[in-house]
Amino acid sequence: MKKFFIFFTLIILNFDISNVKANDKIAFIDLNYILSESISGKKILTELNTLSINNEKKFESTERELNKKKDEIKKLKNIISENEYLKKINEFEKDVEIYNKEKSSIINTFENLKKKELDIFFSSLNEIMNIYMKENNISIIIEKKSIIMADKFSNITNNVLELVNKKN
Repeated sequence: MKKFFIFFTLIILNFDISNVKANDKIAFIDLNYILSESISGKKILTELNTLSINNEKKFESTERELNKKKDEIKKLKNIISENEYLKKINEFEKDVEIYNKEKSSIINTFENLKKKELDIFFSSLNEIMNIYMKENNISIIIEKKSIIMADKFSNITNNVLELVNKKN
């Protein structure tokens, strides 16, 4: 067994350790910073934010109307007949159901638009990063939030941001 261990150790030592690619260049990038600071990213975020605010205003307005209608129905409870009251409650519930469907549809449309716009942005960013990798002999680019500690010279965020802004 001792001979086997010595033999195995000698074989391992004879391997050419220089083949290990310790010189591969690794860089990191802050994608959120590029999205929020690039011209096209700011445009996308502004448009999405405006649409979101407009949707919220519409939701709040409709909800106020529905609450007002609900309060009016409650006030009529002792004044109108029970059949008439149930009829108004059913109408109100139908209105609420319609509102919930519309709200869900608007939210889904917004989320789909958001996904589409961000996919287009990051697809374009991916192309730029691939070109940058090839030009600068970088083998790996890692997202900044996945880094615990790194040399500041490994941060390529500002370089890529300049390229993104030049493309637009």
